[in-house]
Amino acid sequence: RAARFRVTMRALVVGGSGYLGQFVIQSMLDAGYAHVFYTYGNNKLPSDVGGGRCSGYKVDVSNGEGMKECINAMVSSTGGLDVVVNCAAMSSPGDCEKNPELANLTNAPKALLLALRDAYPPAVKRGQTGPDEKKPLLIHVSTDQVYCGSYENNLELDGPHVAPANKYGVSKLNAEKIVRETWPFAQCVVLRSSIITGPQAPFQAVNRPLFLDFILNSLKGDVAVTFFHDEFRNPIAACDIARHILVLAASKPGTMRGVFNCGGPDRVSRVGMAKKTASALGWSDKNILSAPSASVDRGVKSPLDISMDSSKLENATGVRASGWELQTKLAAGVRYIR
Repeated sequence: RAARFRVTMRALVVGGSGYLGQFVIQSMLDAGYAHVFYTYGNNKLPSDVGGGRCSGYKVDVSNGEGMKECINAMVSSTGGLDVVVNCAAMSSPGDCEKNPELANLTNAPKALLLALRDAYPPAVKRGQTGPDEKKPLLIHVSTDQVYCGSYENNLELDGPHVAPANKYGVSKLNAEKIVRETWPFAQCVVLRSSIITGPQAPFQAVNRPLFLDFILNSLKGDVAVTFFHDEFRNPIAACDIARHILVLAASKPGTMRGVFNCGGPDRVSRVGMAKKTASALGWSDKNILSAPSASVDRGVKSPLDISMDSSKLENATGVRASGWELQTKLAAGVRYIR
């Protein structure tokens, strides 16, 4: 399904200098957005990104420093925002386990919501100031780790399967609750993303190893590497998440709203990912060792099966995400035809 955009579309990508954020920015610029603003913590994107249609603001998402000034500057310079995408997160489960307070402060976008509410006050009466449809669409990126790990092909509906196994998942589920209770439903989307894959970020490298790079390096090395056979995920390419976001951003208020799983079509274990990667690239899988996740103490509980059914999102947007083999070739730089 082709998304149709107004040439005046104005967006803010919170955490835009991060991995997913850069793909979102790139897709918006390629789609002809009038201006794409973004926030960054320490690493501002190169000044030539967007050719004058992209501007960065330094914001500390853990304490909100700079957020209100950022929102006010954007609204005053462009007349308003059409879509806000929150990609910022403390996403290392191990770090969140060690510092749950910082995880909650970082992952719950309270400062962003307060700044948006100041810029777009709630209506006093129906038809008066700030009707919901005039507020920007808020797309909040969450995680599959809100699921407990005891069920396969999880759905978005509330139930016993929505019970995080670690502090990271707890902080992200709490963030979902805050977003949904604060921002009007007609302009609110939550995307529960699985493992995000792809090549290096389009504008500048991120200072963390990419998951597929780890697999590729393991296959090329001389040392056997252990992969778990009992942890299942639905990995998704960063570019496919960006495609979903473009369609959501172009939709009418009140349509395509709510909580959506955002994963790829393939439910695969970690050892399955490694073996399928070797097969797709024609490489040897001799370095791959299979083991249960309980065999390694990672200092944090990792849910076993948080595979997701993402058909609700795909039916809404019309975007068909790439399978694992195609994601592998994309990350490895293998030419392909979509």
